[in-house]
Amino acid sequence: MANSAAGDPLVNVGALGRWMDSRSLAPGEELTISPIREGTSNAMYLLERGGERYVLRRPTRVAVQRAEEGLVREFRILTALGGSAVPHPAAVALCEDQSVLGSTFLLMEHVAGFNPMPPLAPTINTPAARGQTAFAMVDALAAIHKFDWRGRGLADLGRPDGFHERQVARWTTQLASYEGREMPGIDRVASWLEQQLPSHFEPSLMHGDFHMFNLLVTEEAPYRVAAVVDWETATIGDPLLDLAGFCEIWCPIAGADWPDRSALQARYCEARGIDDPGELRYYNALYNFRMAVLLEGIHQRSLRDPTRPDMVEMGDRATVNLDRALAVIGST
Repeated sequence: MANSAAGDPLVNVGALGRWMDSRSLAPGEELTISPIREGTSNAMYLLERGGERYVLRRPTRVAVQRAEEGLVREFRILTALGGSAVPHPAAVALCEDQSVLGSTFLLMEHVAGFNPMPPLAPTINTPAARGQTAFAMVDALAAIHKFDWRGRGLADLGRPDGFHERQVARWTTQLASYEGREMPGIDRVASWLEQQLPSHFEPSLMHGDFHMFNLLVTEEAPYRVAAVVDWETATIGDPLLDLAGFCEIWCPIAGADWPDRSALQARYCEARGIDDPGELRYYNALYNFRMAVLLEGIHQRSLRDPTRPDMVEMGDRATVNLDRALAVIGST
């Protein structure tokens, strides 16, 4: 196979091969590299060498703030997840030596599967298959939230005390740092959230960005999540924010032929062995508030980044999330 990443400034094939030799990763064997995709924070490449397949993740050309710290964080989490019930790609190696590729990067196991984005594979065409796929995603989320983060060395990963009290200040400060356009209504959502703080929650490992594009589902029945990926924003916090975020993304896209929000929530509670928390209005509003800020940040960075097109669609999506947050809080 030819190296389709040849000439890519983000991957020096020779330097990467020598580094892999030093880590005893099929030393001396031919190395082939092909890009998988470039996200908003990290680029990914498929590496093939000596019959093994790996995925390399490294910051994009114009990296978001603290992108390298995120990769170190992701490698730490993947390592801690080893041997657990959480489906994930195995951590292979982390490189913080800037002389290799000019940035920190990580290597992880390649996992076969597809992103469960409707419309799905033709075989997922029955209520049973659709239910199996949807509930598999919820089960994977429940496994994350049941993970023994204290016992696996992640007790200092986040600060669950004051988690909700910090949310509004954190995201409004981040929005102001963009020095971009006005977002009418965002202050009203912020004020509402500050008045609706949960009185108590049981902290867990949170993925922080749990949705279908960060899941790999097996390509044949029985359908299950083969791996949850993109862990750089994971923290210790309130698991119900993950659940609300997943439902806010998935349910409007999946449509009536799939288990609805109440069925997904019931499955989640059954999988975790907890009582149903009832209406997640606060969490739905907080999720959309956060997403409005994050997507607006991608939009504003693109306007200042000469290597990228202006990502107007991200600005449009930020507005959609803000409108959704306003709809959730209503006139209260």
